[in-house]
Amino acid sequence: MLFTARFSFAQTAVPLDEVRQAGLRVVEITTVDGEEPEGKVIVKPGTEDNMNITNANKVACQIVISQGLDTLYDSGPYIKDSLGATIRITGNTSAYFSHPLNMPYKLKLEKKADLLLRGDDNLYKDKNWRLLKDATSLNTITGLKLSQFIGMEWTPAYVPCNVIINGDYRGCYLLIESVKRNPSCRINCDKQTGYIVERDPYWWKEDQWFSSSWYDGNNMYRWTWKYPEEESLTEQQQQYIQQFICAAEQSLADGSYEDYFDLYSLARWLLAHDILGTRDSGGANMFFKKHDDSDTTLLELPCLWDFDSSYDITPGTFSRLHTSSNAYFSTLLKSENRAFANTYVKLWNKKKKQLVDSLTAFLDNYPASDEGKALDISRKLNKQRWATNSKTVDEDKQLTLNWLKNHIEPLDQQIQLIDISDSGVASAKSSTGKVVTACHSLHGIRLSVPPRHGIVIVSHEDGTHRKMSMSVSK
Repeated sequence: MLFTARFSFAQTAVPLDEVRQAGLRVVEITTVDGEEPEGKVIVKPGTEDNMNITNANKVACQIVISQGLDTLYDSGPYIKDSLGATIRITGNTSAYFSHPLNMPYKLKLEKKADLLLRGDDNLYKDKNWRLLKDATSLNTITGLKLSQFIGMEWTPAYVPCNVIINGDYRGCYLLIESVKRNPSCRINCDKQTGYIVERDPYWWKEDQWFSSSWYDGNNMYRWTWKYPEEESLTEQQQQYIQQFICAAEQSLADGSYEDYFDLYSLARWLLAHDILGTRDSGGANMFFKKHDDSDTTLLELPCLWDFDSSYDITPGTFSRLHTSSNAYFSTLLKSENRAFANTYVKLWNKKKKQLVDSLTAFLDNYPASDEGKALDISRKLNKQRWATNSKTVDEDKQLTLNWLKNHIEPLDQQIQLIDISDSGVASAKSSTGKVVTACHSLHGIRLSVPPRHGIVIVSHEDGTHRKMSMSVSK
């Protein structure tokens, strides 16, 4: 059935002059013949009440981005493979509980461009973008700042904006990069042999998915594809990554997980969610990357994405992702091999002051920034349009600062209780006898532990670097 409004949504038209004068960029989308993106209600197989929404149509459109009186970008009218774009509904529960005219959207350009207009179109251009309804709180903005501060491989870039569709103001959004392989500016993996897959509770909405030993049977998860794209998958590719993930899951039981997982990337990802107090262990958009199909690359968590349930646990406790059996982290932290626990605790001890200080400084300054002031005005317009109860930017700032004040010290106490004795971290020496302090693949990817075999670049404690074949003992 097509999605129609099942809830009572108050709405009031907002004059477009007020939208253009608010100070944020304006993303104006004009569809062919005024057609609206529509959603289709679907039910998870085997259930009666697990309803969700998926896109029912992909609508051709023109996209114009402006700020004040200046036009910054114009896709041109839609011509397949040449100009314009398409828009369709995305999201899961966020879409299901949204007004049909106020949805999260995917945008796909017919010609690559940088919709964030960062000044180097050749570096940042891409066809795939998102419009998220995440500008009416600071959760996502703060989460992405933490992603930068903690050093995730890739942090999606964004700008807050106001969105007009077919001459009608639709609200305040974040225009943001999509999770996608793009070695120049997004996730870097090999074009021919690289993989990006998602642990996905909404796998049943997709045409292509696969199981693993951990996520099988009645478990709510399966794996879906970000790269390669579904239409270009080969049977060999599907078998390779499925077998690798199953072997990685088996390694959790026998303690050999360092041969499969990049511990540093997993520790960063988990620590960010523990700092943010993520309640939702069922979603959280867990994307795993394997750079290529060689023996020297490991499974990594390259990016953070979902921040809807931040600050929604008891202060001082771990995120549910930390403790849930539905994720790998609880098993890693309980393993007799203390390598992951060691990596997690050491990362926290090294970064905690910098992370808290950087987040506090960002939050203190944001409301008075040009973007913060324009976002505050735009939130009022969004509130007028949809009769929402969104907070001011300053109120949001204070709530987040209060969270950090109440959460960080008891969280630190919890982390210091984690046993890191007998860490089991691999040690390595080169043929020269020098101690290896860092190890990178030939693609420049940092490896949390030296591989058992393969050619790598090692860094020695005396500051020298060398390409070599590693010999590892545990």
